[in-house]
Amino acid sequence: MGTLAGAAGAVLGAGLLPTTVLAEGGRRNATPKPTANTVTIGGVAFSLTFFGPGVDPSSIWDFNGQVGVAQVQGTGHAQNPDGSEETLLFDTDVRFMSGTYVAVDGHVHRGTFGFI
Repeated sequence: MGTLAGAAGAVLGAGLLPTTVLAEGGRRNATPKPTANTVTIGGVAFSLTFFGPGVDPSSIWDFNGQVGVAQVQGTGHAQNPDGSEETLLFDTDVRFMSGTYVAVDGHVHRGTFGFI
């Protein structure tokens, strides 16, 4: 399930990456540079830092702006096809970043990003 969530986050996040169209008609790669901090979950490497007091929660290198984070944990109940019930656990890390950053093209861009 963790791998599925990571893949879904990558797919959803890819649509949020800005691309700047130049006056000359060309395209510039405005993809943000990821942080050097990596966490591997389920064999998938993510560029992020677990947040806490005094820790920069942004997953973008050379970023200046606002970051919002939430870690939500809880339980739910499932009813299986055979009628039995089980308790399910969940743990989510949700973040947004909005501001300016230096992209892989070396230029400063403005953008808003989400991480689920």
